[in-house]
Amino acid sequence: MWSPDGTAVAFAAPVDLHAADGEDDAARTKRGAAPIVADRLDYFADGAGYLRTIRSHVHVVDPATKVCRRFTDGDWHAGEPAWSPDGTQLAYTAATAPDADRTMHTPVYVRSATDPAAPPRLAGLADGTAGPVVWTAGGDALLVVGFPGRPTGHAHLLRVPLDGGPVSSLSAALDRNVMPGGPGYPGALPVTVDNGRSVLFCVRDRGDTHLYTVPVDGGAPRPVLTGAGRSVAGMSVAGDTAVVLLLTPDSLGEVVTVELSTGDTAARTAHGGGFDLYPREEREFTVSDGTVVHGWLIRDPAAAGPGPLLLDVHGGPHNAWNAAADDIHLYHQELVARGWTVLLLNPRGSDGYGEAFYTAALGAWGVADAKDLLEPLDALVAEGLADPDRLAVAGYSYGGYMTCYLTGIDHRFAAAVAGGVVSDLTSEAGTADAGHFLGTFEFGDRPDGEDYAAMSPITRVGQVRTPTLILHGAADVRCPVGQAQQWHTALRERDVPTRLVLYPDASHLFILQGRPSHRIDFNRRVVDWVEQYAAGRGGPRRAALDAAHWQRRLTALAERHKVPGATLGILRLRPGGDDELVEAAHGVLNTDTGVATTTDSVFQIGSISKVWTATVVLQLVDEGLLDLDAPVIDVLPEFRLADPEVTKQVTMRHLLTHTSGIDGDVFTDTGRGDDCLERYVALLAEQTQNHPLGVTWSYCNAGFSLAGRVIEKLTGGTWDAALRARLFGPLGLRRTGTLPEEALAHRAAIGHVGEDPDELKVAPAWGLPRSLGPAGLINATAADVLAFARLHLSGGLAADGSRVLSEASAAAMAAQHAELPDRYSLGDSWGLGWIRFGWDGHRLIGHDGNTIGQSAFLRLLPEQGLAVTLLTNGGHGRDLYDELYREIFAEAAGLAMPHPIAPPAEPVQVAFQRYLGTYERASVRIDVLDRDGGPLMRTTITGPIAELIPDPVTEYPMVPVEEHLFLVKEPSAQNWAPVTFYTLPTGEPYLHFGVRATPKVHDGR
Repeated sequence: MWSPDGTAVAFAAPVDLHAADGEDDAARTKRGAAPIVADRLDYFADGAGYLRTIRSHVHVVDPATKVCRRFTDGDWHAGEPAWSPDGTQLAYTAATAPDADRTMHTPVYVRSATDPAAPPRLAGLADGTAGPVVWTAGGDALLVVGFPGRPTGHAHLLRVPLDGGPVSSLSAALDRNVMPGGPGYPGALPVTVDNGRSVLFCVRDRGDTHLYTVPVDGGAPRPVLTGAGRSVAGMSVAGDTAVVLLLTPDSLGEVVTVELSTGDTAARTAHGGGFDLYPREEREFTVSDGTVVHGWLIRDPAAAGPGPLLLDVHGGPHNAWNAAADDIHLYHQELVARGWTVLLLNPRGSDGYGEAFYTAALGAWGVADAKDLLEPLDALVAEGLADPDRLAVAGYSYGGYMTCYLTGIDHRFAAAVAGGVVSDLTSEAGTADAGHFLGTFEFGDRPDGEDYAAMSPITRVGQVRTPTLILHGAADVRCPVGQAQQWHTALRERDVPTRLVLYPDASHLFILQGRPSHRIDFNRRVVDWVEQYAAGRGGPRRAALDAAHWQRRLTALAERHKVPGATLGILRLRPGGDDELVEAAHGVLNTDTGVATTTDSVFQIGSISKVWTATVVLQLVDEGLLDLDAPVIDVLPEFRLADPEVTKQVTMRHLLTHTSGIDGDVFTDTGRGDDCLERYVALLAEQTQNHPLGVTWSYCNAGFSLAGRVIEKLTGGTWDAALRARLFGPLGLRRTGTLPEEALAHRAAIGHVGEDPDELKVAPAWGLPRSLGPAGLINATAADVLAFARLHLSGGLAADGSRVLSEASAAAMAAQHAELPDRYSLGDSWGLGWIRFGWDGHRLIGHDGNTIGQSAFLRLLPEQGLAVTLLTNGGHGRDLYDELYREIFAEAAGLAMPHPIAPPAEPVQVAFQRYLGTYERASVRIDVLDRDGGPLMRTTITGPIAELIPDPVTEYPMVPVEEHLFLVKEPSAQNWAPVTFYTLPTGEPYLHFGVRATPKVHDGR
């Protein structure tokens, strides 16, 4: 504070009483490691920690000479000084008595402002508690915010005559608490006006902080700036104009001028614009003993019917909610946007309703005020605004205490969030920096008595059933961290769902003044917890996805399985709220260039493309342009197969379910032109049947190229153009394409191949021929793949709500249309494009994709609105999928993914000789041989694709599992692959391997 003549500045600042003149850093460090010796109770403070020998004292600095002199000294703390009108004296508060730490007596002193050696003089409030000090204009009295005696009840604006006359309260007639301002407690320091005849000061009224004036010699206080939802949070005065920081329902704070002579106000800033807030609706509730409880509801005006409700309990207990916009509890607005109602109540003990109400819960925390919080909930349920099965409670500081208390006496809450917790009043009174104050003036003077037990939540922890999140500053000494740890431990020991979150180096006020990252995290966790446990009609939801955790897991597992680069995407739909999307990236896109993989990198998704093709086919069915069970030749009269009877009978349903019998691995390159599919289909006239039409299942790439040609015929353009117009555009996909040149517009992965995962090489070709497009040429990011998955999770709707596919067609695609001879390699059955999986009693759909050195995986769990995709560019991608997906579905869905098939613990003897021979289809020949008395399988890649494979011949020792079933494994792979021998209904022998049915063409016995 500047002196009246502007020549000096007085202030209070911390001083180390044991510091020696000229002390260096080494000496300070040594003293800082010395034992802490405490004879008094005030040896530590929240936000500062252990004070050791540091005390706050009054200083005066001369700006002209830069000389700073200390004016107080001693083992006590001095408050902020105030200059006398003539600049010759300083007034300040100081708890100088040896027992002040127990009595809380903080008198006011006056001393010379020019002579540091002059002794201070006690000015008043020897048995009181003084706060901020202001001089009257005549210098004959001090105006002090404080208590004339015990610091209970309202703080007053006290007039303390310097001649020893009686102290009087200038604010008593209001029966309201004087508010000098502080973190979480808006207000302003008193300021004299009207040439010193009056003083401006703030009081709390019905939650709001209003500005009043009163004559300094006493009289009736008069309002200056009031109004529901308006709170003063700072003030300065120049002449007849006061400048205040005003909080309003529409703004987090505006600078407003107040003309004191007229009362006119004018806003000088306009920070309130630019965002919309859900308003606070004022309510009153009369509880069973006749007490009226004031509060507010925050609710979307457009909301209808009962929904989830959060009861949020304020701190203090002598604080209060109000109607002003709130920049601390941001979760209120977020929850209301998600369909919640938020209830804010000022129960007994709250500020702004008179001193009797203010002190009504002294010595009766919880006991006196619980009904003020619970009974209004009953009223809102009866009104049809709150769903009784979806109630949550939260609070911080006293609100954290009350959250614990309420869940111990009432089981109505589905979720609880307790912040800045007090769980045990006995230990709180003995370990908090304000513990003695609380024990003496709030709890009562018997910490070992029944009252403390009745008020302590820990007494009833055995009755708590509510899932509870505990949020606490790790450096909090106002409500020491042990309070949170004790509550967390007690809940965990009783198997109550609970989580403890500690914020490093955070004090009790971190939600107001802490690191922005901590404050954001605090708000986010409140939302996530109550959404998880109380938002859903069917009970608790799954916890929010942890992006950082899945990034770590992707990195660790991809390195383990020698995958050069990968992206992971996890999507969970949240009906009525924002979808959850987690993306992670690992490694490099190309080992030769070292370009890092990012979440916006595009990978080839291979055969997952088939589901996209099938989706467009079903769109055409929706439009009446196509019948799944009509012969394909109806649309493509030119279509021919080697078997004319099959040509006449094969349908689109056969193609989408891989039951056409067409020899599917035809990888002939028919060029880059837009006629590539037309030319490809013409080549099918040379293809014989792999198996009779419809009698078994064999994976068929050619069938999807044929389906792509049908799409072209019905849409009049290319398959690529149809996907862009019908899927990419409507779904808002910005990084999805079908052609290599489209991938070049983005960070694109290339495949890596090789037998030794430690010596992988860049694949000799980027992708398959364009003629295979409908079967496997889409390239996309993980997020775009999940946007497509969302379409099927939502019954055919895009994220913007527009319909892309009929609900009936989406359901038909996921329904069962074919059984699989091999139920181990992929799923247990097939839909229209989708693979169907039975995991742990739940139904999933999905697809995998493999191109040259790239592997992709997609799984959807419709019942939980969950989709997961993994895109990789080499190494043991399948093993990565198996381990990573197992973790994801266990944690995110509570689902046990089946373990891959493995050899039996004890060897099985099977007469394998009848399976010896050669099995062949397009692109592969399989020889089953007798090698040293045991079965061996040799695969030889043939046809055009053989040119793209470094070594087209692979040999596998076969391990028998049971009759007809054997296992083989790549030397460096983690998982085994099944080999199934079976016969068609007509008796022909087949081998099923690599999800293909291969007929026996030569008997090797």
